[in-house]
Amino acid sequence: MGEVKWTKEQQDAIYEKESNILVAAAAGSGKTAVLVERIIHKIIQDKVDIDKLLVVTFTNSAAAEMRERVLNAIYQKLEENPEDENLQRQITLLNKASICTIDSFCLEVVRNHFFELENVSPNFRIADTTEMELLKQEVIEDIFEEKYETEDLDFTKLINVYTSYRDDTPLKDLVLKIHSYIQSNPFPQKWLEEKIEMFNLEDRIKEDFSQTIWGEILLEEVKEELIDDISVLEKVEEELSYEPELEKFYQTIRSDIEQLEMIKSSLKNWDKAYEIARAI
Repeated sequence: MGEVKWTKEQQDAIYEKESNILVAAAAGSGKTAVLVERIIHKIIQDKVDIDKLLVVTFTNSAAAEMRERVLNAIYQKLEENPEDENLQRQITLLNKASICTIDSFCLEVVRNHFFELENVSPNFRIADTTEMELLKQEVIEDIFEEKYETEDLDFTKLINVYTSYRDDTPLKDLVLKIHSYIQSNPFPQKWLEEKIEMFNLEDRIKEDFSQTIWGEILLEEVKEELIDDISVLEKVEEELSYEPELEKFYQTIRSDIEQLEMIKSSLKNWDKAYEIARAI
């Protein structure tokens, strides 16, 4: 097998030392091959044992493939240098090397250090999806029951907005949906508090709602809608211009376009845009 020709960027990813490296590349561009080569380089050149490296993936199949590729690469190097005791030792060490999924690694860390964590039993286990859903439902039922009993005013307002008197399921589903969504963020609580603060607009609304993030979003959507509407009317206007007997309709369409243009030009100010639209 001929020697692999690495690109300059791939060489940087393989041989760079003493710094953090982020490699972003499309599927099929050779990321795994580069990572395997970096591992082999660490083993041979830097004399780092394979069980001292942490290699994490997102799926078990990817972890298994990575382990197999590393083993094949070691065997290939051994064919070139059969007497290399370092490479021979790596084959043995590979069995206990941390080449695994991220969640498997985290699970192993907690198992090995449970005594340093509060309220973690040594025989803990990972709940399956069904168990997790049942636990979530149980917790949210208890929370709602507690809020009902204490007659929490904020909770009552929330119930009145998002549910009917007969069924609070929509609000429970919404809470669970938000909880599930924010778990994709590395700091969910911080992220949620920041988003809640974005709704604290009382002072800014008094000045001009269009200067708030929500006003900007709404006005931008209105602008896009107006652009589309004007484009449609302009096509109709052009077709009517070829028919003199339809002059009256042509003028009506022209008037509509001018009024929409007037609204579009006023979108920098919420109140002004509202008044113009209302007048039309």
